[in-house]
Amino acid sequence: MSPIDEINLLVAKYNFPLEVLQDVNHRLECCKDDFYVKQQLRYLNNLVNAGLVSEK
Repeated sequence: MSPIDEINLLVAKYNFPLEVLQDVNHRLECCKDDFYVKQQLRYLNNLVNAGLVSEK
């Protein structure tokens, strides 16, 4: 599964704050480099693992 697909799954499963979603979206619009997409995926996973977001 590609990192962008994993990001889409996380966004569908969890209630991320709007500011986080807007920030990640803006960053991905600016740079489509695979390393950068993986970095954004790690950021979202870190929020989930820290318990800072709830499941939908």
